[in-house]
Amino acid sequence: EVRAALDGDPDPRAIERRLRAFLNRNCVNLDALARKPPAQQQAFIRAVEIYMGELSDILGDALARGKPAGDVLDQLFGDRRRRVDVTFQVGPNGEPVRVVGVLDYVFYDWRTAHHRIIDYKLTPAGEPSNDLFQVALYAQMHNVQHRTEPDVGVLYLHPERLMVELTWEQVRGQRHKLFDLLASLAEWVRYDEASGSGLKPPGEPSYCPLCKWDKGGACASRLGPKHEGRKFRHWIDSATCGSSPAEPVIGVHASDGPTRAWAGEVDRNDLSGEEETPDALRIGTTVDGGRPVGLPLVALPTHVAVVGAAGSGKTWMAKVVAEEAIRLGIPVLAVDPQGDLVQFLRPAPESASLSAEDRALRRAFLDRVEPRVWTPGSSHGRRLSLDPIRLAGRGELVRIADPGRHEEEWEGMLAVAAAQLVGLAKVGGETDSQQTFLLQVLRALASGAEGLDMSLGALAAAASAPETVGLDDPDRLIRKSEREKLARKLNGLCVGPAAGLYGGGRRLDLDAMCRPDTPGRTPLNVIYLNALADDDQKHFFVAALAAEIYRWMITGLDAVPGRPSVLFYLDEARDYIPAGPAKPPAKAPLIRLFTQGRKYGVACLLCTQSPRSVDYNAFGNCSTKLVGRLESAQDLERVAEWFATGGPAPPWLSGRTGAEAGSFVGRWPEMPPELEGRAIRSRPLFSLHEGAWSPDRLEREIGAGPSAGRPRGEGARNIRSPT
Repeated sequence: EVRAALDGDPDPRAIERRLRAFLNRNCVNLDALARKPPAQQQAFIRAVEIYMGELSDILGDALARGKPAGDVLDQLFGDRRRRVDVTFQVGPNGEPVRVVGVLDYVFYDWRTAHHRIIDYKLTPAGEPSNDLFQVALYAQMHNVQHRTEPDVGVLYLHPERLMVELTWEQVRGQRHKLFDLLASLAEWVRYDEASGSGLKPPGEPSYCPLCKWDKGGACASRLGPKHEGRKFRHWIDSATCGSSPAEPVIGVHASDGPTRAWAGEVDRNDLSGEEETPDALRIGTTVDGGRPVGLPLVALPTHVAVVGAAGSGKTWMAKVVAEEAIRLGIPVLAVDPQGDLVQFLRPAPESASLSAEDRALRRAFLDRVEPRVWTPGSSHGRRLSLDPIRLAGRGELVRIADPGRHEEEWEGMLAVAAAQLVGLAKVGGETDSQQTFLLQVLRALASGAEGLDMSLGALAAAASAPETVGLDDPDRLIRKSEREKLARKLNGLCVGPAAGLYGGGRRLDLDAMCRPDTPGRTPLNVIYLNALADDDQKHFFVAALAAEIYRWMITGLDAVPGRPSVLFYLDEARDYIPAGPAKPPAKAPLIRLFTQGRKYGVACLLCTQSPRSVDYNAFGNCSTKLVGRLESAQDLERVAEWFATGGPAPPWLSGRTGAEAGSFVGRWPEMPPELEGRAIRSRPLFSLHEGAWSPDRLEREIGAGPSAGRPRGEGARNIRSPT
């Protein structure tokens, strides 16, 4: 219908009338609008008129220049080069500051022969210079990321039309102000009055009244008067005082869209004549023609399942997905129950049979990856400890946008913690009553506690003497003998063999795990569980890890559409999220990650042997499924349910029982129709792939020296096909 609106009279006002008719039919609830006060109705109608007038002028000019209507629409509404992901080394000692965002609207304007970034405002122009500077910041990042030189503007639609603009030359002239702002922001978030770290932030009169942290005076009570504080001026001073202004090192991360010239646009920087492709995870090639196959990055946040019998190459394919996430700048957090994933420490020897494309991918991966191995409860790798009842403080819950969810999330965290502890204690008896009792104890301990940091010891003591925390009638919740046994078990976790999980080494810190030690690298974290004493400890650690990821994501992550903040990779998923009624400690918190993670940018990757082995709540939330060789009729039936959508089983399915190692059939959102049912051969791995490593082998490998960037001889072998 939008295309049809361009096929009539090319006069801008005629186009505007047709577009407004389309808007009224499809986009506006006219009945709801009629119920609004007259002044609000008129304000809305006026804002729409201003916006439609601006859009129609652009469309009319392009059509008057003879541009095809399809190209015009493609340019105005189809340009995917909106994402920016740039690191500026602007700190006082060259510290990196990474900025990630998505622009609302960037397009090529034939009237000026330039790209333009326009920010549309429905609020009055209170501080136009500040609004314009923010758009100029985006423009400078877009220039670095996509080699454009965009003019910028802010168009205020209410109470009347006001356009404020800067040319690219003016935007470029503000870059040193941008560098100082980014350097200041990085230090402001580190500010701690007690330790003296960071930089005390000043208030900004034009922004403070709108800031979510200023509600109730919380910001001023923590930081003091708003007129106090400091900003960096290093880059501005160097520009005004030096004969040749200093410039920081700027790094570009992989973008999410094509960098290409639209019809009529001249890209002055690209003379190759080749069109770049969108970000994609290069997972392999088609078996029947060798065509490269890429899983779109935008599919990753809606989760990936890799399924295949033993020896089918499922772990190989899952590791390919993890390598590709690293290559595209996505941190990985991989849970390794058996020792198959710690080999990310070592690159595979380069094979002479690698194609030119695979060689380029290999170089890009090795230049990017920063592998780390974490070992809970032992020092075979980087020793890691966790707080088994780490809960979000009330201050952290404020970061959840919907206030109505604060109490709901808080209660959910308490319930998950209680269930985990009961599962770990393994008292037997009535687990429901034990969970109810511990839930009440946790509530009592948490009452009025800000910045909560409860310990297992405190919980065990409260379970033993609940009257000390205000529970005067615990026997109505749980039998006394069962309560006392539960308290003893919890106390044993503090002082027994499992106590090593909760002390020593680094405390689990997901922000640190996603932050590189070396600028320009991307962390690949492997949590190696094979050094733990038994399966109970493995289950409890995975449960606590999943709960901590959930707490971290709902209180601190701002999702970028189509790009995950982290990839959580769970190998041998059936042990932790089994199908059926079994409820190991990690099952509920892991399922919660699969159902909620996509909203917060936490992508999940699971790997298992049978499509029937994992709970449907996990599989059902994986929009990408890669199916290797299957072994049973029941497995075929389950996969048919995934792919048939109510019709007959797909014709390719029967061939999965005899599929060769490394052969997969997949489906993901917006997959090209020509890939439907076609077998995909996984690409070569760029990291080592061999038998599982024991704790002693891991310790030797780590002690042998640097792991990234060059292969070593010990244990290395060149495997050309997945096993």
